[in-house]
Amino acid sequence: MKLYKNLTRALNEREQVESLKITISGQDFPEEIFNFPHLQELYLDGNCKNFPAKIQGLQKLKVLSLRWNQFTGDISPLFHLPKLENIKIIETPLKSLLLPIGHSVAPVKSLTIKNCGLKNLPEEISIFSELSELYLSGNELHALPVGIVDLKKLKRMNLDQNHFSQFPDHIRKNATLTHLSIDQNDFSDDEKDRIQREFHLVVQ
Repeated sequence: MKLYKNLTRALNEREQVESLKITISGQDFPEEIFNFPHLQELYLDGNCKNFPAKIQGLQKLKVLSLRWNQFTGDISPLFHLPKLENIKIIETPLKSLLLPIGHSVAPVKSLTIKNCGLKNLPEEISIFSELSELYLSGNELHALPVGIVDLKKLKRMNLDQNHFSQFPDHIRKNATLTHLSIDQNDFSDDEKDRIQREFHLVVQ
């Protein structure tokens, strides 16, 4: 799969474009990106501040990577894309995660929100019924919603470098979870001992 890095050139060949990597120098989202009918992978970085409220195209998009350090909006429009399976949001300010309610959502299997300042996960996280990988390192989380136990396909979760002072005991109900990392949090020595004793997990 050829990776296009120049938007102008990609537009000239847009019927062939399946993978696109673009650095957005301005603060506005270039809606020309919606004009790629066969786009499957999209990698975005730069200074963009917002997503459009409604995404018209990208109906075949499966992979999205986002790194916008001046972002002030929300990413909820992404969750309406019918094929989107892999989302990576890195070093993009995201204090809250807004999810659609009562609407069909993208069949997300892997979700990464890393070093984004995220302070909480909503209960609606359970709408991602296909989610198997959840990577949330380098944020400001101190608890997990009860809805996390409804992720019946969740296998891997990373909670490193957050602000947990107490281990989220309810995740033991995730019977499919085979890999959990929760190092470099705010656990006391007593809590680390309890985690090792009850969950057989060594926490750094």
